[in-house]
Amino acid sequence: MENGAVPKAQARILVVAQNPDTLEVLRAMLSSRGYQVTTAEDALDGLQRARAGNFHLILTDLSTAGISGWELGRIIKETLPSQPVALVTGWEFGARPDHSPFDAIISKPFSFEEFRGLVDSLVS
Repeated sequence: MENGAVPKAQARILVVAQNPDTLEVLRAMLSSRGYQVTTAEDALDGLQRARAGNFHLILTDLSTAGISGWELGRIIKETLPSQPVALVTGWEFGARPDHSPFDAIISKPFSFEEFRGLVDSLVS
């Protein structure tokens, strides 16, 4: 394990998505890797949880109720600038746009291996 890396069993990840199926799939993928997963069904709940929790990573879908996942990422980065935040989206952004508040953007559909690699790199 690298210096500063968090053991997976201790790493806490917040997943924010409006779609219950998306929440469940991401939760199951992350839990199967040993991560502790908290979910939020809308961006405002996700924002409250992000501010109250001590998460090693926040994953948000672009489509979230209340405010967009993009706006959620922007607010989190303004208030918690060192917090790793990644966007999961069906939209194709190509390379991470310069104006992006996200540490990473993963486009759906993605492979389990691609997702695992991204999450592992952001948590460590």
